[in-house]
Amino acid sequence: MLKYQHSIERSTEYFRLALPLMTKQAAGLHPISYAVWYGYVSGDNPNLRLAVDRQLHDAGGLLDEARTQGLFWKHVVESDPEAAQKMTDGVDRVLHGMSESATLAVNETARYGATLTRLSAELSTPTPSPVLVELLDTTHDMQRAIEQLQKRLAESQSEIKDLRDEVDRTRRESLQDALTGLANRRAFEQRLAVCIAQSEHGATGAPPCLVLADIDHFKRINDRFGHGFGDQVIRAVAQVLKNQLPDNAMAARIGGEEFALLLPSTSLQAAQVLAEKIRHTVGASRIAATARPTPRPA
Repeated sequence: MLKYQHSIERSTEYFRLALPLMTKQAAGLHPISYAVWYGYVSGDNPNLRLAVDRQLHDAGGLLDEARTQGLFWKHVVESDPEAAQKMTDGVDRVLHGMSESATLAVNETARYGATLTRLSAELSTPTPSPVLVELLDTTHDMQRAIEQLQKRLAESQSEIKDLRDEVDRTRRESLQDALTGLANRRAFEQRLAVCIAQSEHGATGAPPCLVLADIDHFKRINDRFGHGFGDQVIRAVAQVLKNQLPDNAMAARIGGEEFALLLPSTSLQAAQVLAEKIRHTVGASRIAATARPTPRPA
């Protein structure tokens, strides 16, 4: 798992290395592009570096928008959504600091320009000093340039916010079963590892309990009523699990019709009572078939 824990000095050096590589590409200079090239120059993501080199070779040395986006989602977000979140947070902090510095520079430049204007008025002559005129013109140019920089920084911060929202959404989806809204197998295994580690180190009271369940004769349901109705059954069982689940527990769909309940700090007796309650509730449930049964062959 990637960990973006670079110091300010190191991240500044990576920024210096990434920027010229970004500007040579056919993709826009946005946070997604920066994430790819930051990961490339830092060397923290070997798979990303290999993929970039391969894409550069195939694309004649230029990464367009589509290739850059593909590299980002496959090798930054999907490989480690948390690291992607930390990266966007870090870029956001850098841009915020740059924006504050630019604001300070604008204020100081404005003060300097006002001083020059006052001196020019006080020293006004039929033929103003060329040096003073040049200083005033340069100061005004500097003010306009810094104001433009502030505008670009504000736009970049807005893009980073959108990117952070997208990373959050992708991270949630990567840990959620799309059909039921329950945790998926990946999320379940991560949570199980944490529970086991906490139990082994005595961080919790009672050890966790695990309840495994599946839907009886589910293949017959699919064969007779179709997969659409089978999905309805899975969603209905998942809803029962959600309704019966204690606050600190996790319900996950770990297979087609297979479910798991992870119950931290729960006695075996309490887990048995809950499992029996869920079994009884599911058994008493009725689902109206919206699809016609599939005729059996004669």
